[in-house]
Amino acid sequence: MTAGAHPADGAAAGEVRWTEDATGPLLTFTGRIDRETVRRFRLLVPPASWPARADLSAVTALDVAGLELLVHLARKPARTGSRLQLLHVPEHLRPALQRAGLSQLLARPDATPH
Repeated sequence: MTAGAHPADGAAAGEVRWTEDATGPLLTFTGRIDRETVRRFRLLVPPASWPARADLSAVTALDVAGLELLVHLARKPARTGSRLQLLHVPEHLRPALQRAGLSQLLARPDATPH
């Protein structure tokens, strides 16, 4: 399942895809994650199927809507005592995630979550 956007400002189109790897299901985020990308994702991927892992390695920008999506993604596993795993978070996204109160989802330098 894919949710993509085509921003008018020329930035790389954002996309959130439901994928799987050897560990299981995850969401793969790429490009600029903005309001349009989040809207399309929410239309295509029902919350019941949201996995508790997200790969952010290919994200170039994350606006308020993208941060809000991560908050919602984190709430689902929290209801069962689990935690959303953010994989491969680029350094340029870390300050925004910390300001949004999502620092507990960031891996420590020793690769363990806070």
